[in-house]
Amino acid sequence: MLANEKIIIDRSPGEIRVAVIKNGRLANLFIERSNKPWLRGAVILARITAIRKKLGASFLDLGTASGYIENRKPAKPIEGASIVVQVLADPHRNKSARVSSNICVEGNYLNLYPTAERSSISRKIKSKKKRGLIKQFIADNIPNNMGVHIKYSFDVSDLDLMKATAFEQIANWKNLSEKILRSRPPLTLIPSLGAVGFAITKYPEAKVCDGTNGELFDQYDLEFEISRALDRKVLLDDGAQLVFDEAEALTAIDIDVGSSRTPRSGLDSLVAHLAKEIIWQIRLRDIAGLIFVDFPRFRDSNIKENFLKVLQAFAQCEGLSLIIHGWTRTGLLEITRPRNGSSLKELLVGTVEDDTPALETVALTALRCLLKETAGVAYPEIVCSRSLKRTINGNFEKVLRDISRKLGSTIFLTEDGKMAKDEFLIRNRIK
Repeated sequence: MLANEKIIIDRSPGEIRVAVIKNGRLANLFIERSNKPWLRGAVILARITAIRKKLGASFLDLGTASGYIENRKPAKPIEGASIVVQVLADPHRNKSARVSSNICVEGNYLNLYPTAERSSISRKIKSKKKRGLIKQFIADNIPNNMGVHIKYSFDVSDLDLMKATAFEQIANWKNLSEKILRSRPPLTLIPSLGAVGFAITKYPEAKVCDGTNGELFDQYDLEFEISRALDRKVLLDDGAQLVFDEAEALTAIDIDVGSSRTPRSGLDSLVAHLAKEIIWQIRLRDIAGLIFVDFPRFRDSNIKENFLKVLQAFAQCEGLSLIIHGWTRTGLLEITRPRNGSSLKELLVGTVEDDTPALETVALTALRCLLKETAGVAYPEIVCSRSLKRTINGNFEKVLRDISRKLGSTIFLTEDGKMAKDEFLIRNRIK
């Protein structure tokens, strides 16, 4: 276990929040809400609803959402036919979920690819002897029509256990294949691991702390960290700052060193710090798609190249999947990152056109406070704006009923026209 990694889980009414702390800083935040359960990672028997040859894609019925898949040669999709897919990215804004027919079944020691024939071994396994033993293990135990990825946790000193684990995964997939033959789409075959499972899989060596109703988030001061992650500006210790502007088509990152107190002799260290902070913020804010970085116009071109090298190295070190295309003619650094769903800002705040996520965030905060602050209160009441009341009653009606049962009393929602959208008051109702 890495002592500098912690996973903090908060199970609150209507949502599960999973924070990842690295070296004392909030590094990642995964949020799953009851009205928008995760699809990411789920294996689904889908139905092809439309084929768009000009787009080179097919659209699918996944059951709870629509999806799209790129048509790959020589496959010829047929409208109405069944197809087994895995969800790569949740629906984003008005876009369908992105899926793939290349299935990955996660395991503790190896990932099974039942529809692929190529295998791979984790780069973290350096020993030639170990890699040789693993290659022989794959040849002896994995069917020719399947592939595997051997994880770093694979234990070559206990090949019997590894063999039993692999055989169990293969047998489970064969049973699933038989189920597919007698089932009709759409059908979820393997559900998503959700926010908790995804975080634990991504950070297998982190210490896990499980809590409820925001108590651990308060203990680790994570609410403050989350609010900082939503700020447009990030101020560095020496006065330099990064400015993040998210739009629908792209994200612009401006580097401002005008207020920096770093002397010219320390520019290389400043640039390295900026590069690392940009990678940290891209991961934390879950910024994806097209990204442009506006780098200062230094006379020394070596400074710019040093920035690029540190950016690439730190992204690789942190396991962040980026494609760095290089410098444009106007001096901007062009980057793309695969999208897994909404960014942190879109999820918690929304957009200019749609502030529903912001109302949902406030609604869930109110419901969390309701459980924490009304123990022993006879007639708990939430006083709020009309839009917030509508959000609670509409999007989280079932959650409200569950809280009412836990408290053993009816919860009253009272509208106050003078309150702003993000305001609420919890009190004991006066009869």
